[in-house]
Amino acid sequence: MPEQNTSQPSWLKLINIESVYSAEKQRRAFTFFTMISIALVLVTTLVVLNYHIYAKPLTVMLVVSDITFLVCAIYFMRTGHLNAVAALVLGIICMLCVALVYTGGKENTALYWLMFYPVVAFSTLGLRIGLIGVSVLLCVSCFLLYGPDIGQVKYGYAEKVRFSASFILVFLFTFIGEYFRNKSHMEIAHMTLLQKQDAHTDQLTGLANRRFITSHFLPLAKSRPEQYFPFTVLLMDLDNFKYINDSFGHDFGDHVLIEFSTFLESQLRSSDIKVRYGGEEFMVILPRIDSDAAFYVADKFREYISTQTIMFTQTQKTTITCSIGVVQVNKISEFNQAVKRADECLYDAKHAGRNCVIAGELA
Repeated sequence: MPEQNTSQPSWLKLINIESVYSAEKQRRAFTFFTMISIALVLVTTLVVLNYHIYAKPLTVMLVVSDITFLVCAIYFMRTGHLNAVAALVLGIICMLCVALVYTGGKENTALYWLMFYPVVAFSTLGLRIGLIGVSVLLCVSCFLLYGPDIGQVKYGYAEKVRFSASFILVFLFTFIGEYFRNKSHMEIAHMTLLQKQDAHTDQLTGLANRRFITSHFLPLAKSRPEQYFPFTVLLMDLDNFKYINDSFGHDFGDHVLIEFSTFLESQLRSSDIKVRYGGEEFMVILPRIDSDAAFYVADKFREYISTQTIMFTQTQKTTITCSIGVVQVNKISEFNQAVKRADECLYDAKHAGRNCVIAGELA
């Protein structure tokens, strides 16, 4: 996944691009199952047809590998842990390839079976781990082919050279293809992430916009309730904002909104979700905080705002206040009702004289 700037607001890090990665995961999973299926059929066939020819250690290794492949496939289907399972399976296949090179297989044809390994390794394990796996197989195979006699079968000089050259070419071009495919994928993912972040950012204040709540926060809270519930919604509105616009102009009004957003970021937790809900109205979501604690947070923030002077020029300055409605949310299905109730509390706060906090409960 592309790296994100650590200085950016924490809510931006909640934006995910799983749709971009889902195709990549499906590709790797499909490659993994294809490899498992072929390996099971091939190893089983080799054992059945050639058990009387192969050395006993090789036959035992093939049978154990067959069972392990089947267990790994079942484990992946139940857990979805592809990386660890694929690494285990490719490791076993690497050892089988080494055993084939060592024993020669049937009529010394073992070297042919190694040519598929770079393609499968890079497709299943990715660039870095695949590079390690293929490099290990190449080094061990070259040691057995060109190194000292440790009981391995003998191959002809021409056969060894042709295999080495062919394997290295397959290795090289597979690596190049995977490298640029991975680079393109990461660039697309990075562009998609930036576009999504921009689409869910309020262009004036830099806070999250209303769309972010429904597109990202609510699905995330639903999938990870232990990290967010109960949470409390604060609905805030700047008091007499129309008077500021009429008296100082819209540029000054925009400046006030930006400053208010800065106060939200500086006075509340980085984990709190701050949203420009519309116009001079803001929403703050306080994860893992009930309404009593949220009321204290909201009132402390309201008091802080009332003491601040916002400067635009030497002659243009103002103080502001805000009214706040507070409602606790205990489950995802209550969210829309809670926002409506918070809006009612905000309306009551306005009618109570502004610059106050009113908490409400769901019916």
